[in-house]
Amino acid sequence: MSVHPFQKFLQEFVPLVARKSKQLNQAMWILETTGSPDAADLKGQLDAEVRLLFNDSKTYEQLLTWDRDKKLKDPLLKRQLNVLLRAFKQNQISKELVEEIAQKEAQLARTYASFRPALDGKKASENDLREVLKKETDVSKRKKAWEASKEIGKLLAPQILELVRLRNKAARSLGYEDYFQMQLDLQEVDADWLLKTLNDVGKKSDEAYKEVLKEINTALQKKFGVKELGPWAWSDPFCQEDPLDSSELDQLVDGVDIEKASTSFYHRMGIDVEPVLQRSDMHERPGKNQHAFCVHIDREGDVRTLNNVKPSIKWLETVLHELGHAIYELGFDSELPWLLREPPHMIPTEAMALIAGRQAYRQEALKGLVGTKKEPFLKKADHSLKRRQLIFSRWVLVMTAFESELYRKPKQDLNKLWWNLVEKCQKITSPKGREKAFDWACKYHLGLAPVYYFSYLLGEMFASSIQETLEKECGATALTSPKVGKFLREKLFRPGNRMPWNELVAHVTGKPLTGEGWLKEFGKTEAGLSVENSFFLE
Repeated sequence: MSVHPFQKFLQEFVPLVARKSKQLNQAMWILETTGSPDAADLKGQLDAEVRLLFNDSKTYEQLLTWDRDKKLKDPLLKRQLNVLLRAFKQNQISKELVEEIAQKEAQLARTYASFRPALDGKKASENDLREVLKKETDVSKRKKAWEASKEIGKLLAPQILELVRLRNKAARSLGYEDYFQMQLDLQEVDADWLLKTLNDVGKKSDEAYKEVLKEINTALQKKFGVKELGPWAWSDPFCQEDPLDSSELDQLVDGVDIEKASTSFYHRMGIDVEPVLQRSDMHERPGKNQHAFCVHIDREGDVRTLNNVKPSIKWLETVLHELGHAIYELGFDSELPWLLREPPHMIPTEAMALIAGRQAYRQEALKGLVGTKKEPFLKKADHSLKRRQLIFSRWVLVMTAFESELYRKPKQDLNKLWWNLVEKCQKITSPKGREKAFDWACKYHLGLAPVYYFSYLLGEMFASSIQETLEKECGATALTSPKVGKFLREKLFRPGNRMPWNELVAHVTGKPLTGEGWLKEFGKTEAGLSVENSFFLE
């Protein structure tokens, strides 16, 4: 049987991509853990080199020819060809533009990693600022901490806008309206379906969100002794997390080793995460990225996470979340070709990470994570989960709507747009005096994880569908048994990128992705259907 020319191409091309991608991920890891300017330069250089591997127009034309070849029938070969076509398409731009985008992204990453605002004359980390917003009762001190969290915006805004210009330039040269539309297409996400789905979930849960917001506002007004609440009344800088009971819930992890508790949690599913934690960077220090992420360095098993762990319920959730990404990455069928040893989209890996993170608030799972001595807090955690889901859903609407507008019309008054969307979706009033600020630019994802944020809410929706499926297939929704672990490994992780993400959803749950499971679990009210306006700009 003759070997198709595409197979010969893969044998030569894929090792080059694999080797260069590993080098890029290693440089990225050094940059994110140190903030080193040399690492930023190296990361930018290697990023450009990886992108340029997909830049050759003759190779792209050849791939298009093979795509029309009816003799190419093998499903794995056809899927690899699909992956390559999408990778090549977005890189059919000038070499100079490829290199410029890569270098500017690397420098932006360095700014994010190394910047620390001043608070009362001292440099403050993100954890420091969140601690003030979590515990401080003096409104003026809270406001100062919130304003300090926004200081980075004026540094980042010009860099982000330059990247937006360059990304749009690339997208338009390839025939797209803008970079946002291009990315949805290349991610196999239908733009009309996405906005309709998110809008539908927003409308149907609107009354439930209003009830939660009323509960929050009443509690915060009483706590701070004020009638008018600014965004600094919340426990995080973007009002995207539940501000109630956070200090009390932190007591659940008093004396708990979060890494050990997380290891035990996954062990109950029959999954060993200890090797991942040994490779990971878990605690904060100057120059280090203050966020959290998981990376698969080589697609050969070198999976590691970056965290900045503090003894809080948030960091228990975050470690469980990042390890959820890790077990997904480690669960691909080892026989899959290198190109297919990845998620088909971020939606399914986010679903795994999000369903794992939820366990930090589930009574049944919490008993195994922190013990049963603090029973009243366990019930509060369960109630907090519903609030968190509704609050976060509104934050995703803000981010998705803003980002689509950012790329559609980047020269508009972006801070005004930002606060208009916050008021519309989150129903939080814009504070006075922010007209000339750059609050929109403070969010990490806008610069360095573009056209990504919608994946979180779709991931939450998929997570709720997975829970329904686990109850049917395994007799339990909690991630506390080897039977659950086996189901997830076989149905969710093992396929890798052998099929598009929407087909994987149906493969796992037996139905397409909708918001019904999430709405049923966290906030469907028929009254919500009366919402007339779209959450997205018309």
